[in-house]
Amino acid sequence: MTNLPDFSGQVTLGNRNLLPRSPGIYFVLDKTKQVIYYIGKAKNLQERWAGKGHHRYKQFARKGLDKIYLCYLKTPESELDTLEKDYINQFKPLQNNTKVKKYLPKKSPKLSELQRLLKLTNTPLFPCATSKDVNGESVPREDWDMIRGFIAGIDDNLDVLKIMIVCQQNMGELLQKAVQHKTKKKFCFYDHETRFYLVNLRTVIFVFVELFIPEISEPVFEAVYPALTDCNNFGVTAKKLTNLTTLKEALRELTITNYRYEEAKKLYLSKMINNLKVLPNDFKLDEKKTW
Repeated sequence: MTNLPDFSGQVTLGNRNLLPRSPGIYFVLDKTKQVIYYIGKAKNLQERWAGKGHHRYKQFARKGLDKIYLCYLKTPESELDTLEKDYINQFKPLQNNTKVKKYLPKKSPKLSELQRLLKLTNTPLFPCATSKDVNGESVPREDWDMIRGFIAGIDDNLDVLKIMIVCQQNMGELLQKAVQHKTKKKFCFYDHETRFYLVNLRTVIFVFVELFIPEISEPVFEAVYPALTDCNNFGVTAKKLTNLTTLKEALRELTITNYRYEEAKKLYLSKMINNLKVLPNDFKLDEKKTW
């Protein structure tokens, strides 16, 4: 690399507030001063790099505030244009002729996990099987038997909103893994009293109700399926119930024997449904509050 000029001074990106308030040419270099990322000009060096105002600040900051150096040459304002072009032609910096990378903002891990679970509810319960055995015969699975769950409704009677999702059996295994995950368990819980899984997004708690026994889940899903519609309230496609009466009637008609846990779950679920409303089409989460 061609020898660098004798700089008037240098500061780390983290100490950019120490740049002089004078015109000059700045060089953005790595810690070894061997790699030139960018060359630019400024009528006021300090103002050009103030705060996060420089258009490439985020790009360089990700490399480390103490690993990027701003080296500068104090220059008469009348010479800025000419010198900037000359130095760019001479050193050919890596990023002067590239587009500024646009980084997507980080997403709340709680929201990411919720979206993952909701996406799974809309996928086939048995992805590899489009048919099932009935009395020794292979028959196609019904549409209602090809989804894992649906959004039953929202309870807005408390300080913290609750949204209920009713699921079939193998969603429980996925939820159990989330509860046991070293980071997800901070906001994913299992309620031993109700035997429901909870995903706590601070202002909204998602209650996943797993109907584990097929003798229970199948008639419920078959009954409500005509009243389900696709929704995208949480950034992924899921199904939501548009008529709560269908779910109430399906539960009322269920006769559960030899499954004490499922009977208790049914009673609690029936009680919760009385407070539910259909999820509004315009309902949105405030992502900033889910962190």
